[in-house]
Amino acid sequence: MNFKNITPHIVAVVLFILINLIMYWPILMENKGLNQNDILQGAGANQEIIDYRAETGEEALWTNSMFSGMPAYLINVQWSGELTYYIYKAVSLWLPSPASHTFVAMLSFYILLMVFRVNPYLAIGGGIAYGLNTFFLISVEAGHIWKVAAISLMPAVLGGIILAFKKQYLWAFILTSLAMAMEIRSNHLQITYYLLLIVLVFGLFQLISAFRNKTLPDFFKAIGVLILAVLLGVSTNIGKVWTAYEYGQYSIRGPAELTSNTESSGGLDRDYAFAWSNGIWEPFTFLIPNFYGGASQEELSMSSDLAEGLKQRGVGSGQVRSIVKNVPTYWGDQPFTSGPYYMGAIVIFLFILGIILVKGPEKWWLITASILGIVLSWGKNFELFNYFMFDYFPGYNKFRSVSMTVAIPFLTMPLLGFLGVKKLIESDWKDSKKKLITAISITAGLCLVLVITSYIMQFRGAVDAQLADQGWPVDLIREQRASMFRTDAFRSFFFIILGGGILYFWKAGKLKQNLAIGLFIAALLIDFIPLGKRYLNDENFQKNVKRNFFQKTEAHQRILQDDGHYRVLNLNNPFNEAKTSYYHSSIGGYHGAKMRRYQDLINLHIQQEMNALIEKLRSGSTDLSEFGVLNMLNTKYIKFGNQAGQVIQNNNSFGNAWFVENIQPVKNPDEEIETLGQINPNETAVINQTRFDIPQGDLSEGNINLKSYAPNELVYQSDNTQSGLALFSEIYYPKGWKAYIDGKEAEILQANYVLRALEIPAGQHEIRFEFKPAAYYTGNTIMMISSIILIIVVIGGIVYSFISKPDGQ
Repeated sequence: MNFKNITPHIVAVVLFILINLIMYWPILMENKGLNQNDILQGAGANQEIIDYRAETGEEALWTNSMFSGMPAYLINVQWSGELTYYIYKAVSLWLPSPASHTFVAMLSFYILLMVFRVNPYLAIGGGIAYGLNTFFLISVEAGHIWKVAAISLMPAVLGGIILAFKKQYLWAFILTSLAMAMEIRSNHLQITYYLLLIVLVFGLFQLISAFRNKTLPDFFKAIGVLILAVLLGVSTNIGKVWTAYEYGQYSIRGPAELTSNTESSGGLDRDYAFAWSNGIWEPFTFLIPNFYGGASQEELSMSSDLAEGLKQRGVGSGQVRSIVKNVPTYWGDQPFTSGPYYMGAIVIFLFILGIILVKGPEKWWLITASILGIVLSWGKNFELFNYFMFDYFPGYNKFRSVSMTVAIPFLTMPLLGFLGVKKLIESDWKDSKKKLITAISITAGLCLVLVITSYIMQFRGAVDAQLADQGWPVDLIREQRASMFRTDAFRSFFFIILGGGILYFWKAGKLKQNLAIGLFIAALLIDFIPLGKRYLNDENFQKNVKRNFFQKTEAHQRILQDDGHYRVLNLNNPFNEAKTSYYHSSIGGYHGAKMRRYQDLINLHIQQEMNALIEKLRSGSTDLSEFGVLNMLNTKYIKFGNQAGQVIQNNNSFGNAWFVENIQPVKNPDEEIETLGQINPNETAVINQTRFDIPQGDLSEGNINLKSYAPNELVYQSDNTQSGLALFSEIYYPKGWKAYIDGKEAEILQANYVLRALEIPAGQHEIRFEFKPAAYYTGNTIMMISSIILIIVVIGGIVYSFISKPDGQ
């Protein structure tokens, strides 16, 4: 092996590690953690699963910690067949999260540029640009860790696909199958779906090119290799894919059951999906980070224009310091943002350079994909196209927050940019000089034009009227937005001139190649690291983050004195928090894929009962007998604060199970949920007679008690004089739950829209519910076998590629 050939790759890995050391020093060297909201909320949802694993060594597969019960494999389940976990750990050099994902993102884009034979040292700059853009870092700060893991692997998957069309079939198969296995393992199908859109655009242009050049056999050969590679990569995660698809049919991403829901064809509600839509001008943040004022809440310095303006108005220093701590500087169209999506001024300049210099299908598919991603990110602000996509394009209506489609241009635009630099290096200076100057002039000139334009802009945001009502100095805030806009426009102008100047003097022979590339990488680092530190800085890192977030309050301690199986309703934003779930089974929770029927129950019954409950508690009454839906869900405790006195014990909850006296048959889900609000669930069960056989005859009263509880197994003892119908305060889910009466399987009925019910014969019986979904157990076996095949193929392919080389290569 020629050491000289691998030196650039070693340098790339070492430099990427050093950059991660700078970005994540508190994690790597000071034993701190990131204060990431989504990660912490996830930890709350995970806790019952983790505790069960520690106690039994088994996987829970189901959890009652959120939304009265849901499959655990959507939250935190370990798969013994998931050998790709160890592959990813090795590829990321066992770095802790999120440094591991940032490192993989840099390495992945570096590999993609290697596929295009870009200078390896220049490709290091591409890796830096991809791993340090604020779209990536803000996602890290928010705790969208599976999202960033999926984003980090997109370039590697694309690289493998491109190798197939370069007729390097062995390496195409190895890289595609390996990268695809890790991509699917990231378990963020939304990002993987956007990667598919990129590949579809790429494939379309390849097909057109093959048709024109009469190379269709080569095209279909590449497709065949890639299909096999993707199938192998997906099969290593088939259990995850299977369970996610299976559950998806019953979640808010699946078909609606109520006719009142206009999205009855399946998928998310349109308003919900498009709530986070970029404004038409929002992509200008790719070039100028503070184009729209930064984050919804920005901390400003005491020397900022806003602070100085407040001081001139006689506001005291202490009050000024308090005001500038959280300033609503953002004035764009989104309801909330943690910061702008900054691609890099130099990267935008390179993208324009690529448009000018690169020829052929490579340019056009990258431009097309970039435009597609931007247009999709506009969401409701470009209804004509995006509503059509949502209504008709397969699978697109399963995903929310369409602003996330910027993941597409954040991959394709830097790629075209660095291909432009490659073309510049290879081109004759006389031919490329004018084109380089044109690219510099367009991007740098745009920055200056925007500065001039800013003097006639109003910087008025949708929130300004509300801010004025709250007493904010809106006129000073708008001046601050203008100042931030101009400062960052000049900043981007400077980096474009710096980056363009380095390339100019390199091609003009004034700078040697190694020095020029070193200066170019330094320029990228000077641009990205300080900008990234605006949104991922020392304040985000803390000691004992999880322990501080989940401090056991007096309210928790009071409830935990009860060692039974019950549920808790936190009246403070219950359906957008999982702190409660850390200690208790919760009526609420924090997850983007609740069960469809449970969401219906929230919308039509739970929310109404909560509002009435709050009014009742304010009146001083603790008689909660009228709240039938909350009582049937075994809501034994109401929590509205952290003090022991801010917990109400509900003595009217129906408990874990009960016999009913009557059955109210209905014919459809609409009748089912409507009737639920008209009956007493303690006495009557509502059952859809078109789906289940209604028990006949008189129903007996009796006793039924929970004897043992585990997330995936519940055992009851019943005693009734004649046949009866028992309802259980557990969520009905048909894919995996089975019921046994004295060891004999019995049919589980769905009652009261969301609950389980059983027809129980007379006498004393042991009743056992067990959750063993075939998708998990069968899928786990397939994952193990496929992972072993993948490892053998990768190792075998690498060995073959080396031993098959002629001597001297």
